[in-house]
Amino acid sequence: MALFAFFQTILLLVSLSLRTCQSEVLSEPLPLTPESLDVSINSAQRCLHLQWRVHSLAYHQELKMVFQIEISRINTSNVIWVDYYSTTVKWNQVLHWSWESELPLECATHFVRIRSRVDDARVPEPRFWSNWSSWKEVNEQNSLGHKASSVFPVDKLVEEGSNVTICYISRSHQNNVSCYLDGVRMHVEQLDPNVSAFHVNNVAFVRETGTNIFCEMDPKDDAGTVLFVSKVLEEPKDFSCETQDFKTLHCTWDPGSDTSLVRKQPYQSYTLFESFSGEKRLCEHKNWCDWQIAQDSQEMYNFTLVAENYLRKRSVNILFNLTHRGRDSLVRQVPPDILC
Repeated sequence: MALFAFFQTILLLVSLSLRTCQSEVLSEPLPLTPESLDVSINSAQRCLHLQWRVHSLAYHQELKMVFQIEISRINTSNVIWVDYYSTTVKWNQVLHWSWESELPLECATHFVRIRSRVDDARVPEPRFWSNWSSWKEVNEQNSLGHKASSVFPVDKLVEEGSNVTICYISRSHQNNVSCYLDGVRMHVEQLDPNVSAFHVNNVAFVRETGTNIFCEMDPKDDAGTVLFVSKVLEEPKDFSCETQDFKTLHCTWDPGSDTSLVRKQPYQSYTLFESFSGEKRLCEHKNWCDWQIAQDSQEMYNFTLVAENYLRKRSVNILFNLTHRGRDSLVRQVPPDILC
């Protein structure tokens, strides 16, 4: 009897061990279709922002998943962009993804849909794609009002060397469309009966008041806009600080080319940060700034000078020893702000 009880105990332990191992491998779930897809628009930045949920995910469950996103233009069969987004999804989590269009969103109707697939090592192969969500339509042309014709983007600010796509929209079917960039005729592509577009690669700085764009067609129907081209913000050069009275640090630098434009703000600005004290100061001048020396025996000053305009930031550092009146500098570049 004792021997039988012993083997019974062993069998029970083996059974529990197998169940424990099996619990670490998830059974293959049903395809988890993305739901509650919502698309918002940032016309100024030409961005579509998507958010969605996976409602059928179990309570407190987490799964690695991959989402396939398709974007169509003008009609659903004209797919212009396919992307894959991988992430770990939690129960009731709102997921986000953004896309930047080279074409102004007012120029054409866009459609978005999404599907998903489990990509978790705990789920056995094969793993299947879910059904597609319904197409979500994005139509910024509804916001154009009753104007007979328009050119987009409107008064766009870009950096010199950028690539820009311009479109001309007319309420009537277009015939013999001509578009000009500062008087130079451009090659125009017909997107649909009411919309034409052209591309400008490596756009040049012409003048501070902007570059004129004008489109016309037969019968008479014309419109225009201004493209503001800013010079590229340069990294400050020869950044240094010195003091004559041990009361004020006088910091100077070479700002490089001025990126400010007469009719487009904000202009470029300069800010000093000091990491040891945590203080900062917006400089009133583009090539120098004064800093009051602390009265608490602070000898080392670690300055970061940040140059910034609407399109990007750049920064340089300097480590200043007050007692030596000397300096060591370490230069680094800060990437441009994310626009989308």
